[in-house]
Amino acid sequence: MSVKTDGQAFLIRLGASLIHYGAPAQRVEQFLEAIGGDLGIQGTYSATPTLLLMDVEEEGQRSFRIERVRGFSIDLQRMTALDSLANQVARGERTPAEGLEALEAILTAAPRFGPWMSWCSFVMASGVAAGFFGGGWLEVLLGALGGAVLGVICLSAERWQLNPRLVESLGAFGVALSVSLVAPLVSPADINAAIMGGIIILVPGFTIAIGVSELVTHHVTAGVSRLGAATVSAMMLGFGVAFGLGLAEQLVGATSAPQGVGLADGVLWLLMPVAVVTISTLFRAPPSQWGWILVVSALGFGTLEITQGLVRPELSVFLGALVLGCGSNLHARWRDQPSGLTRLPGLLFLVPGSLSFLSITALMQGDAMSAVTAAGQVAIVATSLVTGLVVAGSAVPPRKVL
Repeated sequence: MSVKTDGQAFLIRLGASLIHYGAPAQRVEQFLEAIGGDLGIQGTYSATPTLLLMDVEEEGQRSFRIERVRGFSIDLQRMTALDSLANQVARGERTPAEGLEALEAILTAAPRFGPWMSWCSFVMASGVAAGFFGGGWLEVLLGALGGAVLGVICLSAERWQLNPRLVESLGAFGVALSVSLVAPLVSPADINAAIMGGIIILVPGFTIAIGVSELVTHHVTAGVSRLGAATVSAMMLGFGVAFGLGLAEQLVGATSAPQGVGLADGVLWLLMPVAVVTISTLFRAPPSQWGWILVVSALGFGTLEITQGLVRPELSVFLGALVLGCGSNLHARWRDQPSGLTRLPGLLFLVPGSLSFLSITALMQGDAMSAVTAAGQVAIVATSLVTGLVVAGSAVPPRKVL
């Protein structure tokens, strides 16, 4: 049955947009229930990464609608704007019809940052990430090279609207090949750290964390779907890297991967603002919030660093996520912003995405035992991460659902 009122049309379009821009299923459902209640619309909502179902009743009339959700793209600028718009409609400052018009304007607005700025962010984010993966300055430069290649591939794919799965394999292949060909020309380097830094933007760490959070909150369909997508992404990345390394070996011979001399802790802290700015650019966070993103991310990462040598790794991740979640919720309460605005960038310093990638590469190299061990580590660390965020939500409620 088709949607009968502007209020219902606004809700279904709002929910589908929030799913597309990275909101977990449970938060979308709670948000729609709250906004719908303010509009006098009572209903049941069911969100998955690809579908939004809405069964609502308004003025004695029932309506059922299914909305297809295509793609997944983290865009914190649009998520913040959608949250503000929904609150305006709920308070009666805009009618649902006006809300629909404003919503379409938000979705069709040109990106804040152009291709050149995005490409520079790929370069810097990948270089800094290589340092966080234990590499030294040489690995940072090689990671930046991989990021430059990945940026060209991703931006070209966006322009030509290529299949995202193709982008994952092609991007991982380009990073692995370029790093493996250049590394022997400069000095023995830890190409593993450089490659991991180069493909960090593609690693499905966020998808894993969101999927586990959906399972923890009993949204089984959404969680299983999300984790299945993350598994496929990791396999496509593993295939691309294996292909790139294999071709490089044929061209220049086997490339050794000695353990790099990592950057000093003080240097990593100096690089953190660069990482936050580049991540915020790629996630299209409002520039006015970059300082808060840095503060909250530093609190979570600092907790992780301090506790790593004192407690077990999974407990360290739990404590880091707990501090990150509490900081995000406090920011949301104080600044009247979605907690995801600071939580999502901060997660990049905590998510176990690298382990998911390592498990696939180990499996493709025939080391099944290492693959199973790494996959188990992913499950344990991801659960610790999500548990920390859930406890943070209970300890410091954010006032806002998103």
